[in-house]
Amino acid sequence: MKLKTLASVVVLMALGVTATIYVPRAIRQQQVKELLATKQCQGCNLSGTNLQGLDLTGVNLAGANLAGANLQGASLGNANLKRANLEKANLERADLGCTALKFNLRADEDSADVSLNMESSDTAADPNRTLLNFNFNANPDGATLRFNLGGCANLEGANLKGATLPDGSVKL
Repeated sequence: MKLKTLASVVVLMALGVTATIYVPRAIRQQQVKELLATKQCQGCNLSGTNLQGLDLTGVNLAGANLAGANLQGASLGNANLKRANLEKANLERADLGCTALKFNLRADEDSADVSLNMESSDTAADPNRTLLNFNFNANPDGATLRFNLGGCANLEGANLKGATLPDGSVKL
């Protein structure tokens, strides 16, 4: 009888551990799918979630928990991240939609790259200021054209403690 009780306890513990690990992960995966479809996820818990390289332009993540999330290379132009928890999040190479005026032209016999980025230099006064971004890149493997209208991500009141910023620095 004691052996059956012990076996039951072990099985219940294993199920509990499995549920603790996999259920929140499944919920987060569902929230990411909904976020991509609706651009809405206010106050949701996406802590530790891998959002690397995703196009999150214009999403509403106000008050969301993104602590430890991987946002490397994500496009966040015009995203609402007001009061979001981005503690220890990885924003390296993330595009926040804010750039100064830049014009770049590079060409040789194998490739060409032309880009133009324009934005008001006073982003502090109006973080959602419209931005024009145009990029054309050609090489022997093909050509890409990127044209983007958008504004800066709104990080008002966001917690960035320990986050890796787009330039690779860490916010203390």
